[in-house]
Amino acid sequence: MHIMNPMVFSVMLAAVTASAIAQAGPAVNVTFKNNGTAVAIYSAVGPNGAGTKVNASPTPDGQVEAGKSNIFTVKSNLSPDVNYAVARYQIGSKACQFTTTYLKSRVNGVELPKWNKSAVASGGARCDVKITAVNFSTHAWSVEFAMK
Repeated sequence: MHIMNPMVFSVMLAAVTASAIAQAGPAVNVTFKNNGTAVAIYSAVGPNGAGTKVNASPTPDGQVEAGKSNIFTVKSNLSPDVNYAVARYQIGSKACQFTTTYLKSRVNGVELPKWNKSAVASGGARCDVKITAVNFSTHAWSVEFAMK
């Protein structure tokens, strides 16, 4: 059995971590606002919801009290040109599926960043999503998900 030298392991770990950080897309700061009258339940639906939960810091709260907010940041390691956040919240029979994405494409050598947002309501929910800030230097952005 071969045991790796702790110094070699530390250097390898630092290199892997640095390469993952270099590949990360711009961060999205998410604020969820529960404008309803009951507790909102968070769930990570589908692979993009699961990816959001894994890449979020801190992990989104499982419940958000009426009139309260939850804030978290998502930074995906897919690519420096991509990031997203997908979250589903439910208040009773009302539900909102929120999505925000960032994609940087290149056309004739020119970088074209694009930020998107959407909300899908069901059960009579009112869902609102808006991009509240964009850093054009780093391409990080902030988004607000609101539900009633």
